[in-house]
Amino acid sequence: MSENTEINISEYYHVSLTSLTLPDNYEKLIKRIRVLNGFNNYLGEKFIVETVGDIVELEPYQFSKCQGVGKLYVDTLIEFKKVLPFILNKLKQEPNSIFEEDIFKSFDNCYNLATPIDQLSLFPRYQKLIKRISAVIDNIETVQDIINIDIHVFSKLPAVGKLYVELLLNLQSVLSATDTNNNEITVKIELPNQEVLSKLYVNYSFLSKAEIKLLKKLKKYYGKNGDVCNVNMLLNLDKVDLAKQIGFGASFLISLSNLQNKIRNELGALPENIAEHTIKQRGLFISREIAFVEFNEIDNILIEDVEGYLWKLDEMEIDIALSRWGFNQKNETLEEVGGRYGCTRERVRQLEKLINTNFHLSLRIQPKVLWANIREKMTENLIALLPNLAQCFESDNLFYAFIELCCQVKKNSICEIMFTTIDIKIINSIICNNPSPIAHEIVIGELMSSYGYSKAAAINGIKQLVENGKLEATEQGIYPKKLGRAQAVAHTLAFYPAGLPWKDIARIVNKKCYSSTKMDETRSTHGFNDSEYIYLCGKGTYRNLIFLDLEQFNVPEIMQHLFDYFKQKQVSVLHLHDYFFQSKANRSEIEYFTLRHLVREYGENYGLYFKGKSGTDSVSLNSDVKLITQTDVIMKVLNESKVAMTKQEIAERLKSKSVCHAHFYINTLMEEGKVVRVDPVVYTTTEKAFVNMDTKAIMEVIRDIMSSSNIIVESDVFREYVNMELNLSYSKYIYASLVKIQIKELAWYRNSSLFSKESIPYKNLMEFCKQLCNPNISNNENIKILQQALWITDAVAIKAVYQWKRGSSESV
Repeated sequence: MSENTEINISEYYHVSLTSLTLPDNYEKLIKRIRVLNGFNNYLGEKFIVETVGDIVELEPYQFSKCQGVGKLYVDTLIEFKKVLPFILNKLKQEPNSIFEEDIFKSFDNCYNLATPIDQLSLFPRYQKLIKRISAVIDNIETVQDIINIDIHVFSKLPAVGKLYVELLLNLQSVLSATDTNNNEITVKIELPNQEVLSKLYVNYSFLSKAEIKLLKKLKKYYGKNGDVCNVNMLLNLDKVDLAKQIGFGASFLISLSNLQNKIRNELGALPENIAEHTIKQRGLFISREIAFVEFNEIDNILIEDVEGYLWKLDEMEIDIALSRWGFNQKNETLEEVGGRYGCTRERVRQLEKLINTNFHLSLRIQPKVLWANIREKMTENLIALLPNLAQCFESDNLFYAFIELCCQVKKNSICEIMFTTIDIKIINSIICNNPSPIAHEIVIGELMSSYGYSKAAAINGIKQLVENGKLEATEQGIYPKKLGRAQAVAHTLAFYPAGLPWKDIARIVNKKCYSSTKMDETRSTHGFNDSEYIYLCGKGTYRNLIFLDLEQFNVPEIMQHLFDYFKQKQVSVLHLHDYFFQSKANRSEIEYFTLRHLVREYGENYGLYFKGKSGTDSVSLNSDVKLITQTDVIMKVLNESKVAMTKQEIAERLKSKSVCHAHFYINTLMEEGKVVRVDPVVYTTTEKAFVNMDTKAIMEVIRDIMSSSNIIVESDVFREYVNMELNLSYSKYIYASLVKIQIKELAWYRNSSLFSKESIPYKNLMEFCKQLCNPNISNNENIKILQQALWITDAVAIKAVYQWKRGSSESV
């Protein structure tokens, strides 16, 4: 570089950059700078770069602070400033000379003697030379073949003039300097296992045009059955089969082998933590394994990857991308862009579609992985989390649309989460079973586990309800507002394990303003009868059902005992209290009002009809009523309905109109595998539940979960991993139902919501808590105990410990 240091570059300050013949990467840099003309830098100033002097004076640090400028452009500017004296000095000494930078488009060309010619990134005049050589000489395929061409023979061939001869001499000179010992050597590289390879994809930014063309040809051949960007598939392509097909000749197969070798060499250099490495370091591979990254890194990564992608496009494609995205440029319609190029809006749309389709293939954060990161943080302000990227757009909507494009999700997916609408009835059902303030994590966990909301959607949905005045939220937790009377009664009783007289309940409801309408404190009114949340536990006294452990009672045995009593006495009607008193010594101990509740709610399922009017509790016998009749009604209703139905909607079609009866029949049908629970209160038939679901893909994820260890798995784990892996939003109930109908085939065991490859020693999760948890230690310590004994999500573990502790304190 001694020559370069002698030149007085200030003499060339006035020279226009457009008058210089520059390598392609510097041309792109200058075009990018011109796009930024009119945009303020971080000092609030505007700058224009037109001459050599402008480039010399442009500080890289100042340039880096411009909107949408990342590391790639800054590094190119630094490199350009270093080689500029060399370029000017070369032109001064030999104005018509050709120098190495004119051969290659960039300085980072890696090649050896066996490298195919079509993998060289050559300047256009050399591409033209290669075409001329291929037209007049056969079997010119590699760098070595170019070096071996006899110049004298070449000069005598048709249509070969002096310029072609000079270009070939220069090209041979540069290529001959390649280290002849750098030929590819076939070595055995230890590759990652199949599971890892199946999660790796090639990054289009690191493929040549010839390699991209190769993949497109493979994609066309394999169609939907071939994920040709997947590393595992690429390495295992059947080349023997391809060789038999038209259009897959020797040169194609050689190029494919070279690409496979390139992939193997890169794989051999990867560290153990591949997912994190591929995100933080731009390279040949993209991983679809979920990895969570700091958002300041994502901010920089996306800008760098946009740069890298635009770098490979031509000028028109860059303009279309920036104009349609509104990226550091005014957002324009298809018509406006088409007007500049004299083409139709449809042609612009086609080009935009192709640009957008190829864009995500050049992002080092795979769309599914990026979406998982975005969804986790959408409880916060995305604009604040990605400030550098956000300032590249004039409006929030353009920014959100671009993020959706990067994540390859449907339009408005971000807005749907950030402005989630949750039916207040769902929150109120949680309120009916919990005293307030209800911890935020309890409500959020229930929305995630039981209703399939993401954490971000749950939090944002609660925010919307608070803003609309339907809930109150403080640091302590969530409080109800404007409840119906039945819900207000249930919520009040959630504070009192032993129950309360109705007058006290009405007074508390009015004092706390739980209900949207004031309750009558002089007589028992609506809100006490036909509630699915409470029951009469004494004369004029009510109790929340959360405090009644129904699992301790053998309901069929109790009903059979009562049915036998009818036969023994040979009567069709009797007073329940009289039966209770007369048979007390001959049956297991149970409180009268508990028996009353069981007969009232479940008796009809066994042909026992309860009547409790006018202070009398009568039970009548009707042997014609059969359970199958009611289940047939439910199946008919669900089959005819176009949407899933709630228990209340199903109950309305039953003769008794009882929600509890509907619950009993539905549970029976669920055990038979005919009905599926979509969320806590919504049901449909098995056929309808899974019709729009890729059950094969879902079961693959679930099988992976179950095969990873021998530990017992709570079904919410299925929800957490399947939703994350496949970008879905279903509740744990639907996944548990899917596994349940295949349980025999899978040879797994199930108790309630627990699944295992071996027998489960506990009936349900609450039994786990009773056996393993300690009431004298903190909730967090008990949660850790649970999570050591079984695989359980935080959401379900928190709820389980909370319910268990409430039950244990009530029993004390």
